[in-house]
Amino acid sequence: MTMAPAHRRVLRLLASAAVIGVVGASLLTAGGSVAASTGPTTPVTIQTMDSCERALGSAQYLLTGGAGVSVVATTPAHSAQTVASGTCALQQGNCASFTTGCAQFLAVPYPGSYTFTETVTPPGNTSNPEGYAPCNGGSACRSERGAVTIDAAGTVTATVLNVYPDGTSVTYPIASRHSGRPSYAATAADPIVTHDFGLAPPGYKGAGQCDGDSDADDHSTGSPSSHCAYLPESSEASACQPYPWSCAFTTSTSSTTSAGTSSSSSSTTTSTSTTTTTTTTTTASTTTTSSSSSSTAPGCTTQTFTGSASSSATTSNYVLTSAAGPLTATVTWSPTAVVTLIVYDSSLTELGRSAASSSQPLSVSLANVAAGRYKVKVKDSSSAAVTFAVSVNHC
Repeated sequence: MTMAPAHRRVLRLLASAAVIGVVGASLLTAGGSVAASTGPTTPVTIQTMDSCERALGSAQYLLTGGAGVSVVATTPAHSAQTVASGTCALQQGNCASFTTGCAQFLAVPYPGSYTFTETVTPPGNTSNPEGYAPCNGGSACRSERGAVTIDAAGTVTATVLNVYPDGTSVTYPIASRHSGRPSYAATAADPIVTHDFGLAPPGYKGAGQCDGDSDADDHSTGSPSSHCAYLPESSEASACQPYPWSCAFTTSTSSTTSAGTSSSSSSTTTSTSTTTTTTTTTTASTTTTSSSSSSTAPGCTTQTFTGSASSSATTSNYVLTSAAGPLTATVTWSPTAVVTLIVYDSSLTELGRSAASSSQPLSVSLANVAAGRYKVKVKDSSSAAVTFAVSVNHC
């Protein structure tokens, strides 16, 4: 994401999963607070959907804009849930009577204009074993970006621009399928809706391929659309690997935030100086992690993640990365605790694990992984609070 200049104040909210009650109940967000604003603020509600009618959990978004505002929202973990029937992709969301896929950007200052992108996609499942693309229209879709405008009265209007694999774009909501309205109100009754396309190996369970050559635009979980083919075909292999959206997706998880005082209990960060990090909170274990990346050998990258957790039960933390070739994950932690490091592929097939009860470095090394997305899991089975650092080196 674009980094704000150092002289501008950066406002970061770590908004963990939104919790929504029955119809008429208010939308709440756990454990978040923001730096004091000089003006009024308003929440902005969002819902993650698949390419048809189902809401999806465990997605994360980053909203930026205004006077250096940077706000993260994470949807609660939940299996896919049908929101309503209708023409795909469903244009009307529902966070008034559903929790699945719903989250809020809290305390967004107004008036102002903002954009947001998806930085973590929902995990894979039996229907979509490779997970989801952060856009719609096919596995080689290009991008999806939301635009939010809040006027002086605090009224929100929002749209989502989706770019298909062939470069054709569509703006959601489609008014004729959204009660005639060409924008979202970003409320619980009318959340901003984004659409993620389900991924699977070419030919998975008989799913049709787009152009039949088993490359990026053939990882489909359903019948190919008329826009599924990446164009021009001759540029597909060099666009980004393993998918055309991979580069933008991996770099969008970095944003300019402050390197000041962090607290996992309140999930806030105060500004003293700037650095490039990513911050995530999870409701299950109130775990806070931050990440950065740096280039190592040509074509290889080392990503580092730090965090802390306090739980009387098993605490787990996922780190998502794209890789091809050698992959090594290493974790250190303190104080002494029983920690397990696990590497999964996108379908949650375990590729390697290592466990120890000391604070000495613990590693999992894989000699040659296929191009794809991988998850590194740090599992703390102790009852004590621990801090940890994870580095993932991959090519």
